[in-house]
Amino acid sequence: MSRIVIAALLGALCAGTAGAADLSLDLNLASMHTEAWARRELNQDNPGLGLEYQFSPDLSAAGGFYRNSYRRTSAYALGVWTPLHLAIPGGLTASAGLAAGLVSGYTSTECPARPLAAGAVLRIRDRDGLGVNLLAVPNTPRGGSGFIGLQLVVPIC
Repeated sequence: MSRIVIAALLGALCAGTAGAADLSLDLNLASMHTEAWARRELNQDNPGLGLEYQFSPDLSAAGGFYRNSYRRTSAYALGVWTPLHLAIPGGLTASAGLAAGLVSGYTSTECPARPLAAGAVLRIRDRDGLGVNLLAVPNTPRGGSGFIGLQLVVPIC
């Protein structure tokens, strides 16, 4: 039954899309922390699943869940603004900007601004929309380690 509901929701979302890769599946994979203590003590393997909808070349929304560095489930909802664009040889494109929104699964010590989240984004895509997202989050004033997160992006429709 849940597969039918998921298929119906994706069908409804895809029916309204204008381009070939407006809706993508984001596979959360890993993070690399910027502080040595965090690389030793925290989880660098962060599997998860999300969806990303591209409203325009500069604006998208993303949401999903992943296993965070403290080995807890986190959910996120982000707005992504990528006004910087670059064509790369081989049919690749890169866009860069900022992401901001809400995240769960952290304590106030681990993420003092919780539930708010923000970071820099680099998106690399091929002609078909397949690519990666890199999200860079800075260190926090209370000693929380920043990180660079990696997502594999697979176009749905």
